[in-house]
Parts: sequence; structure tokens; C-alpha cells
Amino acid sequence: MKGVSNDAGRKVVGFLREWGMILLILVITAVATMIRPVFLSGRNILNILRSYSTIGIASIGMAYTIIGGGMDLSIGSTISLSAVVTMLIINATSNVAERVCSPYAAVLVLFVGIAIGAAVGLVNGAIIAVVNGRMGESFIITFAMQIVVGAMAQAVVKGQFQAAAYKSGLFKEFGVGVVPVIFFLVVAAIMQLILTRTQFGRNLYFLGANMKAAKMAGIRVGQVRTISHVLCGMCAGLAGVLVVSRVNSASVLQGQGYELDAMACVAIGGVSLAGGDGSILKTILGVLVLGFLLTALNILSVQSNAQLIVRGVVIIAAVILDTVNKKAKLREVRK
Repeated sequence: MKGVSNDAGRKVVGFLREWGMILLILVITAVATMIRPVFLSGRNILNILRSYSTIGIASIGMAYTIIGGGMDLSIGSTISLSAVVTMLIINATSNVAERVCSPYAAVLVLFVGIAIGAAVGLVNGAIIAVVNGRMGESFIITFAMQIVVGAMAQAVVKGQFQAAAYKSGLFKEFGVGVVPVIFFLVVAAIMQLILTRTQFGRNLYFLGANMKAAKMAGIRVGQVRTISHVLCGMCAGLAGVLVVSRVNSASVLQGQGYELDAMACVAIGGVSLAGGDGSILKTILGVLVLGFLLTALNILSVQSNAQLIVRGVVIIAAVILDTVNKKAKLREVRK
């Protein structure tokens, strides 16, 4: 009887591991729709996808660093710096009389935002590589970089709010309709290919699972970790550009809280916080769970304080499930 119960328990854990995120999305959708049918409308679903596309892009970058056994707390400040620089460039190149932003500037800021993120990620990765850092060191280093990059964003605009000087143009189109969702899906596809079809991706998993073994296998640990942080920074930089396009303004607080939301999506998506396990697809599911859940709470007029409590409970539950998953996998390996 004990063996049967253990088998049943493993099957339940296995089912939740593979299908838990999709099941949770369906449950949230069903409950919210029964109370407020408007939740399942096409317009609301598009709003969810559009609103959380920037968080999704940042979460994909965060997933890379966590899979590699680290993390990046500087992505919020990176988003803010990218956002204020983007708005300065767009406003400076817009046709003031007709209030139309330049199409060339719209393309330019994509590269500028990504370059800003890459530079921040390069500094993060280089410092972590020099000190031979793991999760603890990456936490402290990227937290310090969060302060530094945030101060840089303050200095660029002297702490002032930046309003859009345009009403139309190509840049504005980046934030409307399905365009942000397309950006999100393209980034997800590219990052998934890198993670699953390249030697770098395999090395990143190896590094996150066992740093000492990765070194003994001849993997350039510092290089792999630096690249993962550069890619994370690039995602944050792009997210900063897109969020400005969506809200038509920029401030030094633009990216505040993004690092926590990204970590929540990664944890909910089943990426092991200890490193060495996870996928971009499951990170996307984590983004959808958080997006559907918070939107459902908004539609149901749940107070903001209660929403924060629910968000915290969901993250804790995700961490507990991650622990249960690791223990289940260890038992399977021993057998």
C-alpha cells in the first residue's frame, strides 16, 4: 500500500510539473469569467498579453541568469535608463510642428536600448566572473549595479519626468495592438533556440547544475556567465524601449519592481532557483499565470494590498513546488 501511495504521489508531482501552469491559467480564467464574463473577451486577453509582454521579455533574460546559477537585480534600473534615453532621443528627433516621431529614430532607439542593456550586462557579468561569483555574489553585485544604473538614469534627466512630444509615428506603433506581443514572441523564439540548440545553452545548464564540474569539463565559466548577463541586459534594454512606446512617457522609476516581477514569473514557470534547470517556454507560462492572475484580481476589484499578498503567496508556492520537484528528481535518480 505504501508503494502504491508513493507512486501516486510521484504521478501527481509529475503531472503538476508538466501541466501545472496551464492548469492554473485555465482555473484562473474559469473563475474570473464566471464572476465577470468580460474577462474572457478578446479585447481583455489582448490587453493582458500587451501589458505583460515587456515583463515577459525581462523575465526571459532573468531566466538565463538563474539557469546559469546566478541572478540579475539590476534589470529594473536598466529598463529605467533605457526608457529615459529612448524618450530623449525620440523627443529630440520628432517633428514638433506636426508632433510626429522620426521613423529612423524609432529604429535607432531599438539598437540604443539593447546596447545600453548589453553594456550593463557586460559589467555585471565581468565583475561576477572576476570574483568567481555564484548566486550570493551575483545577488550583491547586481544589487549594487541596480543602484549605480538607477543613479545614471537620474543624472541623464535630472530626475525629471519625460512626456512624449509626439502623437503619432512608427515608434508609437511599437506599443499598440499586437506589436508588443510580436516582439515578445520573437525574443522568446530566439532565446529558446540559443538555449536549446547551441553549445552555449548546454554549457549554461551545466554551469548552473554544477559549477565545479563545469570547470573540470573545460567550460569557460566566466565567459558563459558574462554572456548570460549580457543577454539578460539586452532583454531589459529592449523592454525599456517598448514600455516607453506603450505608455508614451518615461521616468527614472519606469522599471521599478520589474526585477521582482521577472523573478516571480521565472519561479512560477518552474525554472529552478538553484540553477541548471528550466526553459523559456515554461517562463512564458509563468508570465501568463502572473498576468492572468493580477488582471483577474483587478477586474474583481481586489484591493492592491490584497493583490500583493496573493502575489507573494503564489511565489512562495512556486518555490515550494520547485523544492518538491528537486526532491522527486533525486529520488528518481537514486532508483
